[in-house]
Amino acid sequence: MTSLLLSMVARMLLPPALLFAAYLFFRGHNLPGGGFVAGLMTAATIMLQYVATGRARVYAPVDARRLIGWGLALAVMTGIGALIAGQPFLTSVFGHVEIPLLGHVEASTASLFDLGVFLVVAGVTLTILLAIED
Repeated sequence: MTSLLLSMVARMLLPPALLFAAYLFFRGHNLPGGGFVAGLMTAATIMLQYVATGRARVYAPVDARRLIGWGLALAVMTGIGALIAGQPFLTSVFGHVEIPLLGHVEASTASLFDLGVFLVVAGVTLTILLAIED
């Protein structure tokens, strides 16, 4: 049996918690944060939803194991890309990109690595939660 109060609080906390996870993800290259911390925040949000509503209400639009695979592949490809360019493994390349509506944005390959780490952490959390009742 689930608690109505906990269910309502979890539902209200979901959007701000995911927004905070996005903030942590993008903050990570000049200040503490990044893919791992954003993944932990997303994982905590998913766990809160699971505790509040049970397995039937945890929404997973993709297979969690695929998230892990894509995350690992992205992180490894980021490192291999540096090797191909003649740099040490996982050396970050930094540049500027023009994005419509956002304008001039700084970009680095470290963001791709962090995205891979984020996908792995979120995928592992979903895998664990969905395996609890199996």
